[in-house]
Amino acid sequence: MKAFFVKVMAKIVAFFDPRVDHFRKVPIAKGKEAREKAQEKLEHDYEKRLKDAIKEEHKNYTPQSEKDLVEIIRRTPREALSIKDRNLISGAMSFKGRTAAVVMMPRDDITFVKEKDSLTPVALDKLYKTGDTVFPVLNGADKVCGLIRTDKLDLLHIGKNEPVAKLMEHNVAFARIDYTLEELLAVFLRSHTDYVLIIDNNEKLLGYAELSTLIAVLFNREIKDDFDNDASSFAVARRERN
Repeated sequence: MKAFFVKVMAKIVAFFDPRVDHFRKVPIAKGKEAREKAQEKLEHDYEKRLKDAIKEEHKNYTPQSEKDLVEIIRRTPREALSIKDRNLISGAMSFKGRTAAVVMMPRDDITFVKEKDSLTPVALDKLYKTGDTVFPVLNGADKVCGLIRTDKLDLLHIGKNEPVAKLMEHNVAFARIDYTLEELLAVFLRSHTDYVLIIDNNEKLLGYAELSTLIAVLFNREIKDDFDNDASSFAVARRERN
């Protein structure tokens, strides 16, 4: 009985030993600087355990809505998800819910030419000065019947008074203003064109859309590439990567 009592007392004395703080498990250091270092280590260890606990809590988190997913993307470190990738994700997520009106340029920005007109040097100069390269062609009933593309005209073989009807292309595509961007993209792909005229359900011409603008919306950024020799297999094969 005496031996048992001695052991108990020894444990009590050890527990209250002033050299050790058993509640914090941190040695009581001698001196102010040593105590501050001990406290700093304690706080550092606490922060690490807290971060590990949060990470573990959210490891298997499943977003319940699009808003939740956007919030996760927003909080993801840039080391894991670049700004370019964020833009791509957000652009793709919003693609289905937007309409052709988002990418449409208004009718007032269109320069028309008449089917019966002639592309004289003066007329061509006026077209070039607009800064556009595609111009819808109107027939006698003021309906679009073709397109003139100044960037594809062979100026060396064009006479001084060539008729528009001879030089225009007949591949004209239309999309309705309430088309989703996905439906509009399908129009571009089906029609093998990069220029689509936008109309309403009464066939009224409202404006136009270009494929480059649609792709910029999809990627949430403008796609830029200075390389312009895609027609040369030699140049493409030897193109250096940036």
